[in-house]
Amino acid sequence: MFDFDGKRPSDIPITILDVETTGLLPGMGHRVVELGAIRLENWQVVGQLNTLVNPHRKMDPQASAVNHIQDADLVNKPSFHQVTEKLLALADGSLIVAHNAAFDANFLAMEFYISRYQAGSSPFPALPLPNPWLCTLELARSYFHFGRNNLGEVARQLGVRVDVTHRALHDVTTTAEILKRMLARLDKQRAGTVQDLLYAQGGPIYMPTLPDVVLPVPIEDALRNGRQLRILYSSSGSDSDRLITPLYPTEYRGSTYLVAHCHLRQDQRTFRLDRIFSAIVV
Repeated sequence: MFDFDGKRPSDIPITILDVETTGLLPGMGHRVVELGAIRLENWQVVGQLNTLVNPHRKMDPQASAVNHIQDADLVNKPSFHQVTEKLLALADGSLIVAHNAAFDANFLAMEFYISRYQAGSSPFPALPLPNPWLCTLELARSYFHFGRNNLGEVARQLGVRVDVTHRALHDVTTTAEILKRMLARLDKQRAGTVQDLLYAQGGPIYMPTLPDVVLPVPIEDALRNGRQLRILYSSSGSDSDRLITPLYPTEYRGSTYLVAHCHLRQDQRTFRLDRIFSAIVV
């Protein structure tokens, strides 16, 4: 499906993408709030996606301070599952490129997982984006030694003008220019094929598959049927009785969590599963 061996980047379709998010940890309930992508064929833009995404949770203040996206900006914007068809069509058969590809790949994997889980079926295959990813951050670290490798600094070092950062489509166009200038230098080192580039970054990056989480029967029942749960939860040495609406389970650093709407806090919360001592479907 991805026969890129021996081919140069100009010979294949390339999708450059970037996501902005509510925070840094998809395994702890953070979500995508903006998605930007362009498809290049022979270095010409042949397709584009640029949209805000409603994460159905609040922005973290620290994230808003960086990307300047506020909760009010996301009202009435499409949910992630409403933009997946265009994203999959745009990326079909292409090499995906991102600056810090693992970050974007992990968030997109979680978004597809959430969409599949909440649908109660499998609208997407187990790995919706099986494409290999090329990371300009990893190339910067391995070959260019700029000292600092954030997108703005790499762009400055390579002579790429940057007007706006931390907005998805602006970062995509910056990454595209960075990639072109990196390739021109790497080509002189005889690293001109896609295979060479993937090797240069330490091998291809792929979107991770997320494990199936086994849940206690009451929690699984509430999730599948859109029911509320009354739980007894232990945190910071004290127990509390909570009414929650489960959203989806996650795994983070070896522990299983339940992401849910907490009616006490009127906000999304993440509950560690082994600290839920009882769960009753309401």
